[in-house]
Amino acid sequence: MTAVAGATEFAKRVRQDRTLRREADMMGITVCIVLLAALTAGSDSDPHSRLDVLAIVWATTFALALTHWFAVALSMTLVNDPTFKYTRSELLVTQLGIALIVAVAASIVVLVVPQSYDRFGARMTAAVCLGVLVGTETRGGGRSVRQAVAYAAIALVIAGSIAYVKMIVS
Repeated sequence: MTAVAGATEFAKRVRQDRTLRREADMMGITVCIVLLAALTAGSDSDPHSRLDVLAIVWATTFALALTHWFAVALSMTLVNDPTFKYTRSELLVTQLGIALIVAVAASIVVLVVPQSYDRFGARMTAAVCLGVLVGTETRGGGRSVRQAVAYAAIALVIAGSIAYVKMIVS
């Protein structure tokens, strides 16, 4: 089995398994919010390179995913739960996978937009990823398309407002 086929099969498993999907969702939501906060610190108008912004994106997303995984893995050692059926490596792949999606999306935006908007673009990407995740899971949870769009729009407006206000303040 190739690595791509294995990753595809694991992604399908995550989508079908509520516990793994909840782990991915929790990590995705957390990564988006923390990335938005990390990119809010400092001034957009201060001299910086794209590499600085990319370093913030990748360090934030992956450090957060690894930190969360470590906390869960440690708690698995401390509290024996016979109903928990996942290995530490499955949880690590699940959490790093969603962090990777957010980091890649933000990186593409950072590399495409003019440098004066790279931090704002990365913040907006985090906001959009949050909205998409909220909308997708709301719909997947059985709510109507209208409700899913409403929840996604609320999440996007709140997170996008933070990103926009930071740009104006800078």
